[in-house]
This record gives sequence, structure tokens and C-alpha cells, in this order.
Amino acid sequence: MRHVGLLVLGSFINSLGTGLTAFGLAVIMLRAHGTASSVAVIQMSAFAPLVLLAPLAGVLADRYDRRLMMIIGDAGSVLGLGLILAALSSPRPSLAWICTGAVLSSCLAALTEPALRASVTDLVTEEDYVRSSGLLQLASAAKYLLAPAAAGFLMPLVGVRGLVLLDASTCLVTVGCTMTVRRALAAGASQRAAAQPGDDHDLLAGWRTITASPGLRTLVALMTLATLAIGVIQVLIKPILLPTVTTSEMGMIETVAATGMLVGAALVTAWKSAQPTMLLAAGLAGTGAAMVLVPLGPGAWWVTACGFLTFGSLPLSQAGAEVLVRTQVDNTRQARTWGTISLVTQLGYLAAYLCSGVLVDRVLQPLLEPGQRLSASLGAVVGIGPGRGAALLVGIMGLVMAMVALGVRLQRHRFA
Repeated sequence: MRHVGLLVLGSFINSLGTGLTAFGLAVIMLRAHGTASSVAVIQMSAFAPLVLLAPLAGVLADRYDRRLMMIIGDAGSVLGLGLILAALSSPRPSLAWICTGAVLSSCLAALTEPALRASVTDLVTEEDYVRSSGLLQLASAAKYLLAPAAAGFLMPLVGVRGLVLLDASTCLVTVGCTMTVRRALAAGASQRAAAQPGDDHDLLAGWRTITASPGLRTLVALMTLATLAIGVIQVLIKPILLPTVTTSEMGMIETVAATGMLVGAALVTAWKSAQPTMLLAAGLAGTGAAMVLVPLGPGAWWVTACGFLTFGSLPLSQAGAEVLVRTQVDNTRQARTWGTISLVTQLGYLAAYLCSGVLVDRVLQPLLEPGQRLSASLGAVVGIGPGRGAALLVGIMGLVMAMVALGVRLQRHRFA
């Protein structure tokens, strides 16, 4: 577990830097354009390459040294951050250039995720799968747990360019952490090279692994619906809150809500005997219930409490899904399988980023303005005015999460 600890530390630091940049760019775009769509465009630019390149990254991580893939990904992403810095130097930063920088950074960062997750299998025994998955979820929580409060505090002092510079520095620290575990991962690479069949190096190998397993097919379908719901709340949390709170308050609210991930990750680590399907269903049900409650209560404190429950539930579902994949897929094919799973399931995020902002700005929010069609009916339940259309869509997607949780319970026999 010592080597895994170093990878987790690097992932934590990198996630923190990513969260700083994401917060800063979302705030300046929302201030400049005043729409949920502008936030969604930035998030989609940063996220789409991670999804679309995941299968290729998985093949490379199975074929070559996984450590090398992580180093190239983390170090190379600094190039895109440099382009974002150049765009932010202008008095009126170009949204197009910022998006271009986000795309470039993400194209290189895409090499990291499949290699990181598959590397855990190289470094731990099956008995430690749940624990290591919990640690990885905790590391990825840094962008939600610490980054918002840190960004809200630092942004008035150093500006958004300072946040991007800090992000670039965290990438280099992560490279150092990865290099310290090179011997253990190099040994794993040699074993995989000896074990891999020569005709199993193509991009469709991960897809064939998934389609050959009824359990994996069902898991991928259910998790795609789940990522759609989570993507909606990621896009809309700031449009819900920023009409009524300051930037620093926004950062503190996000951090307080994200502390729920500490509770969830601790529960996963302690609940070693839990069946992965139980973890998956419990996490999805908790997240869905929290999202349904978002539009039903007043004020930022209510959203904060719902956010705490949402983030507290996520580590359970994520750990359950990871253990199901690790126990059903051979190590020689894990990285490419992770890559394909990422491509398919995270298309839900892309759909959320593409549609949620437009749906709120063009449909739901206008209907919930004072005097409009839904203001006297549905508006009496969820409220009217700025941010209420976004809150309503979050609640609707919470119902989707609840149905996915029910699907996991009903189909749990397929994961055996």
C-alpha cells in the first residue's frame, strides 16, 4: 500500500490544482456572460477529450509503462494551462482561446486516468481493492473538498491567472510522486507484456471485454445514467447559488458540502466486508435523494446540506463500481477496459454539459420567472426567480439517480 499511497498523494495534489482552475474559470465566465451555458462550455471543453481519448489511453497504458503514461499526461497538461494563461492576459479574455487551452490540457491529461486506476491492480492484493478505491475517491475529492474554499480565498488576492499557475505547479509535483513508484510499476509492465496475447492490442479490446460480460454491460448502462445526473449538478451548482452569495461564500459552501466525501470515503474504507453491489446501490440512492431535495428548500444552507449528502454518497457508488470491474476483468486488459468504460459512461457528463445549461436558460428558468406559466403552480413548490430553473433540473435528475439505484438492486444477480 506504500506505493499506492504515493500515487494517491499525487492524485490528490493534481486534483486540488484542477479544482482551482475550474472554479476560477467558471466564476469569470458566469460574471462575463451571465448564463449557465457559458459555464457548461468551459466544462465540456475540459472534459470531452478525457472521455473521447479514454479508450486509446487505456490501450497505451496496457501496452506500455503505466508510469510513463501518467508522467506524460501530467507534465504535458501544463502546455494547455499555458495557453489559458495567455488568454487571461487580455483585458477581455477570449472564451474560444480558453476553451482551446482546456482541450489541449485535457488531451494530454487523458493519458493519466486509465493508467492510474489500472496501476492500483499492479500494486495491491484483491483484499485491498475496496480500501484502495476509497483512497482514490478521497484523492479525487480534493477538487470539491479543498479547491472551492481555497479558490474563493485566493482569487481576490492572486486573480484567476494565479490559480492557473498554482494548477501548473501541482502537475509537476504529481510527476515527482509518480516517478518514485517507477520500479514497482515497471515490474507490473513486464509481467503484463509476457501475459498479453499478441492480437489483443487494438482499440476494441476493451469493448469486447465489456460486451462479453452481462454484468459489465449492465453496470456500464446504469453508470451512464448516473453520470448524466451528476454532470447536471456539476454544471448548475454555481448558477443556483451565485445569484444570492459572494464568490468567497460560494467557495466555502462548496467546500462544506464536499466534506461529505470525507465521510463517504471513510465509510468505504471501514466497510471492508460490504458487497460491491450494496455499495453501488446505497451510493446511488443517497445521491438521488439529496438531489431531489435541492429545489424543495430555501436558501444556501439547504443546498449546502443537500450537497453534503450528495458528496457523502458518491464514494460508495464509485468504490462499488471499481471493485466490480477489478474482480471481473483480467489485469492484462484492465487499463483498456477502464478506458472504454470511461468513454461510454462519461458520455453522460458530455450530454449534461451540452444540454443542461441550454435547457435551464431557454426553457425552465423562463417558465419560473414571476408571472410566467409555471410560477404559480410548480413555482409554489420550488420557488421563482434566478437560479430556480437550475434547481428544478437538479431535482429531476435526482429522480433519475433513484431509478438507477433501484435498477442496481433489481439486477444485482447479473454482477455475480
